[in-house]
Amino acid sequence: MVSLPGIAWSVMKFFLPIAILLAAPGALACDLSLVAPVRSILKKPVQVKVSLADDTLTASYSVSAPSLNARKILGPQKYPYDFDVVELFVTFSDTGFPYYEFEVSPFNQTFQVKIVSHALHQEGVDLGLVSSATIRPGGWVAELKIPLKPLGWDGDPRKIRGNFYSILERAPRSYWSSFLPRAKKANFHQPQFFQPLLQCE
Repeated sequence: MVSLPGIAWSVMKFFLPIAILLAAPGALACDLSLVAPVRSILKKPVQVKVSLADDTLTASYSVSAPSLNARKILGPQKYPYDFDVVELFVTFSDTGFPYYEFEVSPFNQTFQVKIVSHALHQEGVDLGLVSSATIRPGGWVAELKIPLKPLGWDGDPRKIRGNFYSILERAPRSYWSSFLPRAKKANFHQPQFFQPLLQCE
């Protein structure tokens, strides 16, 4: 006959590894899926995890890739998205406009854009992004910290919507997203596909 404490211990031994797994950093991170082209040698190369503290949204990206398409110094008329990059789009509006674009490269080069409408983009603006990036063997990591209240957030976490993106590899370049469907040609500027960002906590 098994005692009650023995049963309790058996149950605890069964659920303890599950609890540890769920509590582990990155356990609920979101994988970005391939949008275009049809195939890539990379398999689930990008994960992102998001958190909210006070009015600051933090997105932590982990990129796994056998090679790096990046330059320490960007030349004239070159932007982070011309090379490997992770991107975050954020809005608080049901319509999707305005929304804000944040990019970070493996060398922590940044680019910020306010998209007011389909026709009006304000590029090269300072939207308060604080970022870091570190190149590691087999890939790189990046962290984006964005203060939301200066962008018009009213404090309701349910209104924080957007999408996570990445562009990787040399030609043919591959385009990755959390919420975009597959496409013949990637277009990240589709606010109709924005979803709550905190689901990737």
